[in-house]
Amino acid sequence: MVWDQAVVGNTVYVAGSFSTARPAGSAAGENEQSRANLMAYDITTGELLSWAPTTNAPVYSITPSADGSTLYLGGGFTQLDGVDTYRVGAVSASDGSRQQLGVSTNAAVRAVAVSADGSTLYFGGGFSQVNSATRYRVAAFDLGSRTLKDFAPEVADRSVLTIAAAPDGNGVAIGGSFTSVNGSSDPGYGMAVLENDGTVRSNSLTSVVRNGDAKGAIMSLRADSQGLYGSGYSMNSTQGNIEGLFRADWNTGELAYLADCHGDTYDVQPMGDIVYASSHTHDCSNIGGFPNSTTEYHHGVAFTNYATGTVGPNTARYYADHQGEPAPTNLNFYPAFTTGTYTGGNQATWTVEGNSDYVAYGGEFTAVNGTSQQGLVRFARRDIAPNKMGPENKGGAYKVTADSVDSGVVTLSFKANW
Repeated sequence: MVWDQAVVGNTVYVAGSFSTARPAGSAAGENEQSRANLMAYDITTGELLSWAPTTNAPVYSITPSADGSTLYLGGGFTQLDGVDTYRVGAVSASDGSRQQLGVSTNAAVRAVAVSADGSTLYFGGGFSQVNSATRYRVAAFDLGSRTLKDFAPEVADRSVLTIAAAPDGNGVAIGGSFTSVNGSSDPGYGMAVLENDGTVRSNSLTSVVRNGDAKGAIMSLRADSQGLYGSGYSMNSTQGNIEGLFRADWNTGELAYLADCHGDTYDVQPMGDIVYASSHTHDCSNIGGFPNSTTEYHHGVAFTNYATGTVGPNTARYYADHQGEPAPTNLNFYPAFTTGTYTGGNQATWTVEGNSDYVAYGGEFTAVNGTSQQGLVRFARRDIAPNKMGPENKGGAYKVTADSVDSGVVTLSFKANW
C-alpha cells in the first residue's frame, strides 16, 4: 500500500505500508526484496534502487528538503532504522541513513511540508503535543536551530491531513477534516491559509469549498506559482460540498476553477497546463466531461490547468450545486486501475506525483490497463512513451459483420476499437 511519493530529479521516493518490493511484471513472491514502508525507484527505467530506510509502522507523508538532499517523513512509526523516532523523521536522500532531527509527537503525523526557503518543517496530524509542548494538530520546526517554533494555531478538532507551503514563503495552507482554526470557520472549515505567525489569513477560501467534519475533508493541497490547489471527499453536501479539485488564489481565496466532478479525489498534481488527480471519479458531466457511471470509476483523471467554461447545474442527488463557477476541461486520460483490498474501501490510487517527463501514481491497485502492476505505476510523456500497446481487439477478436438490404449495397459493421 503506497500512501505518498516524492520525486527528486529522476528518483521517486515512496512511503506507505509495505514489507517488500518487486519488479513490475513479477508475480507476488517472485524477485522480491525487503522494504519496510520506504523505497525508491528510477522514474526513467522503473528500476528498484537500493535506498531502503526502515520504520516499524506506516509512513503517511514524505517530502524533500529544499535542496533535495534530505527526505522528511511523517507517520505512525515509533522507530526509524531501529532508533526511537516518534512519528516525525528525516533520512538521507542518497543512502537512506537516519538523520538527527529532534522532534516527536504524541499521535500520528499525516502531512509534512518544507517552507520555500528550506528553513522550516511544517507537519500536521491528530496530535496535541510536540516535544512536550502543546500544539493542536499542526506545528512548525526550525531546521536550522532544531527547535520548535512559536507557530501554534489552534485547529479545533479532527486531523490535519495535508499541508502546502506558499512558493514565495508567505504563509502555509492546511487542510483536513477540522471545522475551525483559531475559532474561525470561514475560512477555517476544512481548510485555511495561515500567516507565518500562525494567524488565519482573511480570504474567501472556504466560501465555495467547504469540506470538513465527520463526513468531509480536504485530502490534498499543492502549491505553485499559479496558486493553491486542493481536492477533497464528501459523504453528504452539508459537511462537504466538493469531491473534485480546485485552484485558488493564495491571498484572496478566489477560485481560478473548480473541477466539479463526483467521486472522491485524494491527491492532485499540477504539471504546467495540465493537472492530474488520484481519485475514484465517476461523473464529470457538470463540467461537460463523461457522464455518471457507478460501474466504471476512473482512478486517474486529468484536467486543463485553467478555466475553459463554467460549471453547469447539478442534477445528481446529495451533491451541492456550483453552477456558474469557472470550470476546466476534463481531458482524455483514463488509465484503467484494478482496485485493491488493503483499505477495504474498494480504492485504487491514493497519490500522484511527477516531473516534466513522467506522471507517477501510487496506491493499492493490483493491475493497470489489464497488466499486473501492484501499488506503483508511471506514465511517460507522449513523445518518450514506448508506444507498445497495439489495438485492443485484433485478429479473430475484431469481428466485422456484413449486411445487405438493398441490391448492390453492403454495409459493414464493427464495434469501436482502441
